[in-house]
Amino acid sequence: MIILALLAAVLAACSSVDDAPQPVDPDDDDIGIVAELSRKTITWIDSTSFSNGKSTQAYTYSYRTQDAFGDTIRLTALIGWPDAPVSPTNLLIGCHITITDDRQAPSNFSIGNAASDVGILLMHAVEGSLASSNALVIMPDYEGYGGTVQRTHPYLCQQLTARQVVDAVRAGMKFFKKKGGEMASDWKSVVVGYSQGGAVAMATHRLIEQDRLSDELHFCGSVCGDGPYDLMATFRQYVSDDKIYNTVVMPLILQSLCEYNASLKAYQPTDFLTSDFVNTGVLDLINQKNLESGEIQERIETYILAHPGSLKLGEDENGLFLRPEMILRPECIVYLRGENVAETDKPKVEALIRAIQANAVWSSWSGYDNWQPQHPMELFHSVNDEVVPFINYTQAYNYCRQYFNGRRYDGSFLSLHVGSGYLFFGFYCTALIEELLQGKASVTNQDNRT
Repeated sequence: MIILALLAAVLAACSSVDDAPQPVDPDDDDIGIVAELSRKTITWIDSTSFSNGKSTQAYTYSYRTQDAFGDTIRLTALIGWPDAPVSPTNLLIGCHITITDDRQAPSNFSIGNAASDVGILLMHAVEGSLASSNALVIMPDYEGYGGTVQRTHPYLCQQLTARQVVDAVRAGMKFFKKKGGEMASDWKSVVVGYSQGGAVAMATHRLIEQDRLSDELHFCGSVCGDGPYDLMATFRQYVSDDKIYNTVVMPLILQSLCEYNASLKAYQPTDFLTSDFVNTGVLDLINQKNLESGEIQERIETYILAHPGSLKLGEDENGLFLRPEMILRPECIVYLRGENVAETDKPKVEALIRAIQANAVWSSWSGYDNWQPQHPMELFHSVNDEVVPFINYTQAYNYCRQYFNGRRYDGSFLSLHVGSGYLFFGFYCTALIEELLQGKASVTNQDNRT
């Protein structure tokens, strides 16, 4: 099967806040210093037909950027290009999925996490005949992973993460040139991601256009899979469905917003989460950054089963879930339903709503007006996604008046969030990248079934 081939192992031969962060110029002698951290050569075996038996030279590097408060920090990233005498014909900007285990960060890429979005995207950094091979691949660690693992990860803080991704790309291009690399004369760039990475990819697409970097980066569009582009719509869908399946997501979001959004600086995640849910230890498990999200979910479920009480697991054809009222405090649920809350609770819930709304990809970001894409977007989304509801896709379709080429997957095979991710990377991702690079993507608002 194609999926199994794509997810095969590799052999490694060697080792939003009110004031938005500003772009970092990688040509500035002071700011643009890019530090090489490690180097490895990867030989791909039993992988894709275009990468099998070929090699990638990969490096990790650190670069200078800014955090949510305008302070200078150094983040880390992975970069790779063909270990062959060819000039890259495309720049593939990879935005990684939601992770809670630092070992899954791109800069920590190894045999152990090769069958992942990082590994599959890095496979394009080989010599080949496809438009999407011969790639210079850059995959940044999001803040809070890699070299900044001690920091809180700004989960779904769209403008901030997009800014840091763009800084990583511009620094990575400088690093590539310092290593003697040279892009082909007609090279193009694409930004790609799934899940959190899908939202980051769309946010990066937006920032490239609004920062007028399209010409510099030879930008031709984005590929976004099952992304939470609209947090408000996502929260309201959870409440409407009365089910939250991946319960790790909610504390990740709240911890991020409380840390990095000015309107929530007076609050903690525990101000919005029920005490029973906090008692599962979910916040401590997240902050350890040594467990995958699925492992954290399993520990939450184990705790609930061992401590019968107000938290009761439900189950349906999509798996185990908790009702939103078991995770979020009552005043949050009431407000999300559009009902009145007590005057004493209004400041808190209104601050939360402002923070959530500020992190929609098409909200009015600090320093920018609302946005309409100027380059094609290739969207893929499972109609049955239980973690990132399909409302995110329909909101994007309704918002974008052009340059939207959507594919809604409504089959029964691999239709839930994780399975849809395997489907995306196994069958669709490379084909969608090919469409963009070959100039075949639609420039009109299209919604296709697949």
